[in-house]
Amino acid sequence: MAVTNQTPSEDTQGKVAGGFTPDVKTLGKNYFAEGPFPEFSQMLGGFVITAYEFPEDGSKGIALYNGKTSFHIDNNNNITFSAGPPGQSGCGGKLVFNTQSQLQKAKSVSIEVTGRDSGGTEKSTDDDGNVSEDTMPAYSLKVYGPVHVEAIGGDAAVKGDNVTVSANSTLNLKSGKDINIQAGENGGKINMYGGTCEINTAFLNKNLSGGEYSEGPGEFKIKQNKAGASVTIDTPGSVKYTVNGSYTVGVKGDYTIGTTGHYNLNVDRDAAWAVKGKFSQIVDGKAKFEVKGQEAKGGKASQQETFVIKAAAPKQKSLAALLFDAGGKQEFIAAQEGFKFDVGKQLASIELTDKNKFSVTTGKQQGAINIDEKQVIVEHGKSAKMTIKPAAVSLEQGKSAKVSIGPEESRLENNGAYVSVKPSDVTIFGPMIYLN
Repeated sequence: MAVTNQTPSEDTQGKVAGGFTPDVKTLGKNYFAEGPFPEFSQMLGGFVITAYEFPEDGSKGIALYNGKTSFHIDNNNNITFSAGPPGQSGCGGKLVFNTQSQLQKAKSVSIEVTGRDSGGTEKSTDDDGNVSEDTMPAYSLKVYGPVHVEAIGGDAAVKGDNVTVSANSTLNLKSGKDINIQAGENGGKINMYGGTCEINTAFLNKNLSGGEYSEGPGEFKIKQNKAGASVTIDTPGSVKYTVNGSYTVGVKGDYTIGTTGHYNLNVDRDAAWAVKGKFSQIVDGKAKFEVKGQEAKGGKASQQETFVIKAAAPKQKSLAALLFDAGGKQEFIAAQEGFKFDVGKQLASIELTDKNKFSVTTGKQQGAINIDEKQVIVEHGKSAKMTIKPAAVSLEQGKSAKVSIGPEESRLENNGAYVSVKPSDVTIFGPMIYLN
């Protein structure tokens, strides 16, 4: 006859675990009409061993007990260990297995730990009367050596208010597919602490609804070793960089900036552009270039002039090295000192100063024009010269010929001969005088 492995009834467990209350001499009497009926009972050093039978089906069982602990093999092939007297909170006491090896095989195993009566806190007092408290776990598993917990064909779960997994050396989390980490139902906090955090993956996707913040003295570096790799920032908001040190951008391709708003560049010290190719600026609106000539605080420039433009000579000499092409009137305003234009090395110059002086020269052997508040002098080399003053005008050709015109006298001279015209008389002097 097949026997089904069933859990004994609570009534039967209570009777067996508590022991048979009658003494040995009266154990043969039937106190339970439904069984079990003791067949054999023997007192052994404070323990009682009893073999019993149920009259309905002839099933048998055996129990070893002393009213506090018991070992019971029941009629349904169940084995029960009880440590401590039974009560509303279950059995108490300690059950100890001390073996070289153990093997348990069952279709299912269920362990329920109700916890310590003191809440896990045990107090102890030393010889000096000092009281110390130790927190003891309700369930503890301590293994000297490797531990394997494996769920074949099913799920494995660990649940608790606070769960701690501690590894003295390396903690490995490995999954055949995905690893999901969730903190809280509606958003908790994940804290990670370590000297180095390395991520080796094909893709790293972040979906941030709040923000991403990095803080600390560590450096930030992105190095891509795949040709054609790109970095893209697409945001409807703003991007702000605050760099207290140097900021370097190296671009081997094109560098393009496009904005639909304003483009502002503020430099507290110096700025420089080195362009090896062409440089072009197109302003659809109006443009203003202002040079104040103020030295930056703590800086010292080698350039003494306020604004310098240098343009090399073109390959074709017929073209201008510097070209101003204005569609309208051009004005040059000098607040002080004036203007000076030089051509070559002392070949030609034009100077206009705020001291009422205007000068045009074309080299030592060429012409010159000098105008100031006293006179106007027009020269060509050393041979021809014209001088215009408020009260006199003179014209010279070398050292032999001279014409002078003044309110007191007008005079024409040539190699000692002259004609003098005064308001009172006219004088003609020369080696030979011809009158026709």
